[in-house]
Amino acid sequence: MATTNSIEERAKKKIEEAVQAKKDKDDKANTAIWSAVALSAGLGGVPLGINIWGFMGVNAVLIMILGSIYGHHMTKEGAAHLIRQIFVSLGATFFMMLLGLKFGAEVLKVNGIFTFGTATVAGMALDAGLAGAITFALGYTSKEYFKKNKQLSKEEMRKHFKDFLKAGREQIKRHRSAKGV
Repeated sequence: MATTNSIEERAKKKIEEAVQAKKDKDDKANTAIWSAVALSAGLGGVPLGINIWGFMGVNAVLIMILGSIYGHHMTKEGAAHLIRQIFVSLGATFFMMLLGLKFGAEVLKVNGIFTFGTATVAGMALDAGLAGAITFALGYTSKEYFKKNKQLSKEEMRKHFKDFLKAGREQIKRHRSAKGV
């Protein structure tokens, strides 16, 4: 099993490679976000793994890269702080709902062992979609944060995250439909 550090290193390499060909800051940021969405969704689809640390690592790397695109140096600790700041802005109820969905997806993945795999596929699909949508929302909320020179209020963060989470879910549904998943 890959360690969180190796997941972060691979994520950094993949995202930086994807961004390299882009010239415009927004194109670079959008490419970085979509690369991280694919990585997070892939981690979410891994059976039987509570993959929260890898997920957080990918998102921390994404935020550090977004910061650098917009001229703001971010450390891993700074990225983790911004993630916490965004989640705190959501309020306890909304955050607990997201955590509950994540836990439910993990239970479905583990439950598949006892049902000979049927629930595992459902849990993997749910977790992959959820992980991708959350990364989409964290990425685009962070992009707005950096574009506005790190000046987003708690209310603006909450609104951006919720709007982007909804948009991320819709994008992932469209992508799955186009792929026949």
